[in-house]
Amino acid sequence: MRASRIAEQCNATRAAARLFTHHNTLLRRLARAEQLLPRPLARHTIEVGTALQVFQWRGRP
Repeated sequence: MRASRIAEQCNATRAAARLFTHHNTLLRRLARAEQLLPRPLARHTIEVGTALQVFQWRGRP
């Protein structure tokens, strides 16, 4: 998912199109991420987006 949703200004429909996935698939993945993360995504959009960008720049370990 990376930072696509954030790059699309939190618009799930545009982010799904950018990721070549269905809108509902993206929403399910976001809901799962919401369950796994210690903080709500909606209130920490900038922090999550920044973390995803850093992760992407550094590459996977």
